[in-house]
Amino acid sequence: MSLNTENWKEFLLYDYFNIIPGKYHYPEEYEEGKTPYYSASNENNGIGSYIDLAPDFEGNCIVTGKVGCTAFYAPEPFCATSDVNIFIPKFKMNSRIGLFVAQVINFNENYKWAYGRQCRVGNSKKIVIKLPATKDGEPDWAFMDNYIKTLNSNPITTKNRGGVSISYSWCE
Repeated sequence: MSLNTENWKEFLLYDYFNIIPGKYHYPEEYEEGKTPYYSASNENNGIGSYIDLAPDFEGNCIVTGKVGCTAFYAPEPFCATSDVNIFIPKFKMNSRIGLFVAQVINFNENYKWAYGRQCRVGNSKKIVIKLPATKDGEPDWAFMDNYIKTLNSNPITTKNRGGVSISYSWCE
């Protein structure tokens, strides 16, 4: 499957995602647990730790750090620091579409943002990226889904720093 970007169109992400900030939790509020806690980390898929609080956000969304605007797909319910922005889809998104969009955000936005120039919610609402488009001029979600399907045939597995094995079967 070819990834020909010549016919891609520009789209304002805010037209397709509600964008909200993460929520700060003081360290004395939580202990180690099972809820992913997204931070401005570029490691471990953006997960800084696992905590024992109930999730603040549903999964199936995109999380970006304010410093660097590094984007990750968040498959399951989670908590997130105030150092990140949450992109909640206004359309029916699956993991493959989330992974595709996150990587396009990374390709187009990472170089623009730094500690002294953070990508806050207001900035995120102005992000325009190029995506595959249908003949009607809408994002071609089916193409994105099918393209990611062609990239791997086995579930992705990884091991985080805490020694907990995670299987990403949501990529299947």
